[in-house]
Amino acid sequence: MNLVFDSQQNERTPSKPGREADLSLEVVILLVFGVFMLLFGLLLFWIHMGTLPYSPDSTYGLFLVLVSFQIVTMGKTPFGDLRRSWPVIAIGICMAVIGMLACFVPGLLAEPARILVGVMLFAGGIALLLQLFFSAKKARIWMKVPGILQQLTFACLLVYVMSIILGLVTLLPGITTDRETAVLLIIYGISIFYLSWCIQKTIRLYPPAETKTPVGLE
Repeated sequence: MNLVFDSQQNERTPSKPGREADLSLEVVILLVFGVFMLLFGLLLFWIHMGTLPYSPDSTYGLFLVLVSFQIVTMGKTPFGDLRRSWPVIAIGICMAVIGMLACFVPGLLAEPARILVGVMLFAGGIALLLQLFFSAKKARIWMKVPGILQQLTFACLLVYVMSIILGLVTLLPGITTDRETAVLLIIYGISIFYLSWCIQKTIRLYPPAETKTPVGLE
């Protein structure tokens, strides 16, 4: 799941009553991801007690469907940004199909779905973390600008680290208890909300159509 900020968005104008919301598509998808993780974490307490039915396959399937939206609409993969080409779109659609099958037919793709989600979280988190600090060196540039860009760096770091941890939990079932996993999911959801807020505020402060985007945000 790629959460690095991409400033190539359409021009935004301050929202007014009766006008369309100015949230970017990336922020909207992040908010949905945040709700998914937060809700999953909260419900996991009741699932652990046996008071709620639970299908892990459906959870993994829904996660894959959400990720496919990011890939198809923006070319953002769990391992980094790619040009939104037909092969990338095809990969996103295939991922959505796998996710839907996991949701509709529990048990059909139980292990493949779990492993795929685990790899995306773990390896994707590592890949994005390396891009943030070494490849794209965005963190080094953002940290030189006081204010929201420093918060954006911290938010990305927090989300990527939590992604790596939850990837390990997914790939190695049993290394944590259900309660511990629930807490990790809640922290992950909150961190995604924080990242989405940072991205939206950055877009408002540095609208590409109005001012020159600071180096590192393009």
